[in-house]
Amino acid sequence: MSASAGAQSDTGPVLERRKRDDPRLISFTQRRLWYLEQLTPGTGVYNVPYLVGIKGNLNVAAFHQALNALVNRHEVLRTVFLAPGGNPVPVLLGKWNVEFRQYDLEQLKGAEQQAEADRLVRQESVRPFNLARDLMLRAALIRMAKDEYLLVHVTHHIATEFGSTQLIYQELSPLYQGFAGGQPATLPEPRLQYADFALWQQRYLEGERLQELTSYWKQQLTGAAQLNLPTDRPRPAVSTLRGTRYPMPLSRGQLKRIAELSVSSGTTPFRGTCAAFNVFLQCWSNQDDISIGSPVSPKSNRRVEGAIGFFVNTLVLRSDLSGDPTFRELMKRVDRVVQGAIEHADLTFDKLVEALRPPREASRMPLFQVNFRILKAPVPALEIPGFAITPPKFVDTGTAKFDLALELEATTGREGFFEYSTELFDQVTIAEMARDFEAVLMAVMEEPDRPLSQLEALRRISQRVRARKVNR
Repeated sequence: MSASAGAQSDTGPVLERRKRDDPRLISFTQRRLWYLEQLTPGTGVYNVPYLVGIKGNLNVAAFHQALNALVNRHEVLRTVFLAPGGNPVPVLLGKWNVEFRQYDLEQLKGAEQQAEADRLVRQESVRPFNLARDLMLRAALIRMAKDEYLLVHVTHHIATEFGSTQLIYQELSPLYQGFAGGQPATLPEPRLQYADFALWQQRYLEGERLQELTSYWKQQLTGAAQLNLPTDRPRPAVSTLRGTRYPMPLSRGQLKRIAELSVSSGTTPFRGTCAAFNVFLQCWSNQDDISIGSPVSPKSNRRVEGAIGFFVNTLVLRSDLSGDPTFRELMKRVDRVVQGAIEHADLTFDKLVEALRPPREASRMPLFQVNFRILKAPVPALEIPGFAITPPKFVDTGTAKFDLALELEATTGREGFFEYSTELFDQVTIAEMARDFEAVLMAVMEEPDRPLSQLEALRRISQRVRARKVNR
């Protein structure tokens, strides 16, 4: 969940369990992701793969049973999407068996073993899902030594999000312990299923509420400029979504300074850092009207606790950097933008696109091309008593959903990265961007009350970027 997430209003229809004769609906966010998947079949771009190291005497059969029990508990993981007439319809599978591939590399040693393990991890991570047939969760276990394994688990984003990974780990541990000990765990039944949320959302986003939300976003985004960053290559007619990641770590000291400056200026660390990112984008684009995307969980956050699913919505944050503000003034502008977006976060991105009808291009996202997210904490670890388990590591699938995305982590800062389109940018350019973002961050923290045009570091960056050969 993005650190931009704030308290949500709890208005609208009560979110409760579906009645037996209620329809099973696809959520608006799922529908949009389903259509996007049809545009990029076979890419695995919406796979969510994690790698976990496990040391200990693992009962492999019990672990498989635990995965099956998890899917039994959460219907969204065993929901497939059929498309009669071209429109996706969710169908709940009655019989299933979680795919759990096993590989034994114990006979290989050293570099040869590591190379084969890396190959298998990538193979399992990028392998696409068939949304009309597959469970939305699968796993593979790679045996490296007698009591040493690599676990790759992959979900499809249509069924999960960041918070779902935490819940998966919380439930897998007692489920495994129960099956391994011969006494299956008796976990409380989930209060809600994702289908309950999808039905609630359909009933909530209609009538006056829909009109109110649509009116706000039209006023906020009508006439917004398209952000044009200088690229190393011209934009292709159709994007293949090829991409990768480049490290963008921040130190604890930097995180503490931006947090303190933000709070002393009457805003949050997320909004202060977002303002700095906008300054960076202004330097690179030479634009004052900047729109970026940022994920938030607008589910009136408490409503669906304990449920796995795709609840995240993407907000479009449009900031005005005109008039040469100081950084402290800009933080206040961004604070108002983010606060307004959060208060109107229930309008899903697909409904927003439907309302604004921006020009459609097969080579770029509508409304924004740059994404920004701060994670409040790292992905929580899988913990099973008696085992040494490494923290989960996201596997780079060689894809990028946006031209450019910056993801930071709010606690240690070590796991930050830029994700970028390799169709547009070379790694050397992203490395330059990473240095520039850090320079911008340092400059605005050092002198938050000087107009941005008077900050020497920002002038140098802008001059250097303008001298580049520009592709659009």
